[in-house]
Amino acid sequence: MTTPPATGLLRLAFDGFHQARARLGECLSAHGNSAHAVAIPAAETIYWACVLDEQLTSDGGYKSVRGKATGDVMRGARWIRNRATHALPLTVQRTGGLSLPIRLPITIEPVVVRWLRADLLPPEPPKYVDGAGRTAYDKTFADRPVNDPVEDVAQWFANEHGRPGSLLRGL
Repeated sequence: MTTPPATGLLRLAFDGFHQARARLGECLSAHGNSAHAVAIPAAETIYWACVLDEQLTSDGGYKSVRGKATGDVMRGARWIRNRATHALPLTVQRTGGLSLPIRLPITIEPVVVRWLRADLLPPEPPKYVDGAGRTAYDKTFADRPVNDPVEDVAQWFANEHGRPGSLLRGL
């Protein structure tokens, strides 16, 4: 039997995620068209989401929920967290706006910072290949505006908070 995480550590991870998410929102409001400005709070938010996820895995009920297809957003978050911390790539890119050369017909897409597709990131070291994580990332993060999957992660934790017996219920 595993020991549940100390309440303080669980609270730290929970607060860390929500504070980083708020900083990401502030950064998107202030610098929403700069992938470089958004990259740091995006990576921090995903880091804290994964820390919280790891703290919750001592709960058998969470493990069974986490193992289902609805857990893809957390598998994708873990995959990109590992890529961001081990390979140090820029994991987001600016898309849209006007670019040269101008081609006809002219279509100007809104400027958005999006998560990169997995195939645009450095490859995983052979000993750490996670095919399921990469697939989950491409399904839940890739090519989406940076805040969308973060909101999916927040919803994941909100659902977990409401699950009877969840370690989050006491927070």
